[in-house]
Amino acid sequence: MKIGIIGGGAIGLLCASYLSQHHEITLFTRRKEQAEEIRALGIERMTGRETCKTVVDAQTGVKGLFDLLIVTVKYHQLQGVLDELSALPRQKILFLQNGMAHLMDLKKWNTPHSLYIGVVEHGAMKVSDHAVNHTGIGVIKWGAFLHEDIAEMSDELKKTAAHFQMIYTDEWKKVLEEKLLVNVCINPLTALLHVKNGELMSNPSYEHMMKCAFEEAVSILGLSEKERLWAHVMSICHQTAGNQSSMLQDIVKGRQTEREAIVGYLLKNAQAQEMAAPYLTFFNRSLEVLEKKQTKSFE
Repeated sequence: MKIGIIGGGAIGLLCASYLSQHHEITLFTRRKEQAEEIRALGIERMTGRETCKTVVDAQTGVKGLFDLLIVTVKYHQLQGVLDELSALPRQKILFLQNGMAHLMDLKKWNTPHSLYIGVVEHGAMKVSDHAVNHTGIGVIKWGAFLHEDIAEMSDELKKTAAHFQMIYTDEWKKVLEEKLLVNVCINPLTALLHVKNGELMSNPSYEHMMKCAFEEAVSILGLSEKERLWAHVMSICHQTAGNQSSMLQDIVKGRQTEREAIVGYLLKNAQAQEMAAPYLTFFNRSLEVLEKKQTKSFE
């Protein structure tokens, strides 16, 4: 397939690197300097002790007709991308954002495009404009947001490396909710406390705060199977014990976090249901303060 990937962050680089092994890839970046660097040097992907280099085209300004466009930018960058996509001819677009706030924007978006939603279960850290560290091997699960025949696209996306599977699911909303639950339990606390994921389990006080966030989020989302879901959160925390969460990385580098997409989405739903969420409210306000201060230290 001819695939365009929008966003030169960790997930965009990771997707471009793996998908280029079986598909024709164009990576769209915000900065001209990054596009030039990728065209000159390719994308370098580190997985454990193994390093792989792939050659892809890179451009600025989203344009052209593709068999599939994959949007990997963070939520706070999404509106600008939607404006660009509105000017393109009708095509298939897969959105890979953390949280669930983007669902509200896509529901309101009056567009002829065929829309798909995906959940990234990989760990990735951007090392430079052309290099990415694949810190955790998972899968990408995706489904149809607006009804569309997915058979051909599903078959094509199965042509991926063993370490980068893309799996179609009708239960994409359930997958999204469970990923949101993991994110809201781990990301805000690691960012506020400046700790790696595993410390949330090793420190009883941190684990208590994580459990309080879990209880609020489960109630807001109306999820059952609390015992299974808590075990799932703890399992992900254990598997990624040595990782810095994406939200912590953003705070350390003075960038805007995905607070609105994760915590903000839950708080809007809580407000609509007239539910109190004191822990999530505290996380949200504290992260907002940190974003404004642009903290850049980490030890």
